[in-house]
Amino acid sequence: MEVSRFDAFRKAGLPLPETYLAWQVFGAGFDNLGRDGKPQTLPLRDPADNEILLRVDALGLCLSDIKIINQGRAHPRLRGRDLASDPTVLGHECAVTVVKAGNQWKDTFRPGERYIVQADIYYKGAGFAFGYLIPGGMQQYCYLDERALAGDEGCYLLPVQPETGYSEAALAEPWACVEMSYSLDDRLAPGGGDLLIVSDTPEQWREPNPRARIVPRSLEGLADEKFDDIIVPDPSPEMVNDLSPRLRKNGVMFLLGDPAEPGVVSIDLGRIHYENIRYYGGGDTIGDVAKANKRHDLLRDGNALFIGAGGPMGQMHVQRALEIANGPKRVVVTDLDRGRLDHLQNRFQNLADRNGIRFITLAPSDFPNKDAMDAWIHAQAPDGYDDVIVLAPVAALVKDSLRFAADDAFVNIFAGLGIGSFADIELRDLCRGVKLIGSSGSRISDLRKLLSMVETRRLNTNLSVAAIGGLNAAREGLEGVKAARFPGKTVIYPHVVDLPLMSLEDIPKRLPALADKLSPEGAWTREAEQALLEMFV
Repeated sequence: MEVSRFDAFRKAGLPLPETYLAWQVFGAGFDNLGRDGKPQTLPLRDPADNEILLRVDALGLCLSDIKIINQGRAHPRLRGRDLASDPTVLGHECAVTVVKAGNQWKDTFRPGERYIVQADIYYKGAGFAFGYLIPGGMQQYCYLDERALAGDEGCYLLPVQPETGYSEAALAEPWACVEMSYSLDDRLAPGGGDLLIVSDTPEQWREPNPRARIVPRSLEGLADEKFDDIIVPDPSPEMVNDLSPRLRKNGVMFLLGDPAEPGVVSIDLGRIHYENIRYYGGGDTIGDVAKANKRHDLLRDGNALFIGAGGPMGQMHVQRALEIANGPKRVVVTDLDRGRLDHLQNRFQNLADRNGIRFITLAPSDFPNKDAMDAWIHAQAPDGYDDVIVLAPVAALVKDSLRFAADDAFVNIFAGLGIGSFADIELRDLCRGVKLIGSSGSRISDLRKLLSMVETRRLNTNLSVAAIGGLNAAREGLEGVKAARFPGKTVIYPHVVDLPLMSLEDIPKRLPALADKLSPEGAWTREAEQALLEMFV
């Protein structure tokens, strides 16, 4: 029986080339991505005894890749690596297939086995993220060694079922970052570390907290100490501002009762996002505050507002809200770009209708002015939104978002704001139980969960795809990511080298054989991907 070209590719049955293409990074700036605007040609060697050789099948482009291009060796995850002499390769959202294994791994990994890569790799306590220190997926082949195969959490490769599509598997990685932001482990009571209590009545706190440091509300006697938890009854803005720098990484400030006086506090949103700092209010006791802040996912039958959600990651959040069981009853999405919102509406309106969810998209161009738009948003949820998700990395948007938040609301600051990005937040918002959370990256458990959802057809990550291209188009694809050219993810197929970068809307014209393989809504599918690979590999 004749084996199709695609089947031979899928089983890693095609002959290996002597060379392969890789977009190496030699420094900061797009001019240092590849040479003369093209990928490098490298010899394809056999894996060393401690390595395996993987074919990169599909790669999702990510805004995080742009951060490396902007910063070069100054990127924190590259730890000063001299890229000019020791280049790396971008790309951490990829699906791969084993083609060869070194002697140490030949009984563990076999040709044809498929995997996705957990990008956050730790080995002997140090980070070696894939697509950063370990060359990533913007190439046709890559090598992994014991850092990824026997790291601190075991193997950082997750097996993929044979029938799963390449792009839908690759996009489990960014989706895992979305999922993690709704499944964080919150510490809702002091955790046994260094505790500071601010009170003029220390006797009421001493017995239940014998190891706590207790200082008066004047903060007299407090030196430059750091704490894991700080309890502040009836806080004032001045106290919160003074105490915030004293929170350690993963620290929590418990704000009990109402503000002693009105005013704003200056909150470092970057510390919330990258250092897991939290401010919890919403009650007079620790127990009340814990109850008010226990929710970490969208409220069932609630009202959810997604701000600046027209980009790829915003679309994932919106799709998730429309697709999960026990999700919100109303989903309101804003973005500056009406065209992106139209794409979102076209892609997901049927999904919203099937699940009985009112799905609304709003752009400033729909209204005469900002006040009119804000009034309309308020009118949809007069008591406030139970969930507010901020997808644009703008500190002022976080401040604005709280005006729409209900008491005990969940506010997910998903867009990464650097440490030192401050926003003036009304203290009363924190004291009424509005919970600000942020997160970065994902855990291997999140990626495992997402892959399971994809493979059991509970989540269609292909709905996130907006454009495809071959390896030679990867640089243009990254420029498109930076310029927000496409309203969704761009997926690169490294072994369809010369496939031009194109939106899914262009496929019927440029690749007519694939037109009837797209979904009725025009989305990317396993069938379209298989047809593409059958034509070109």
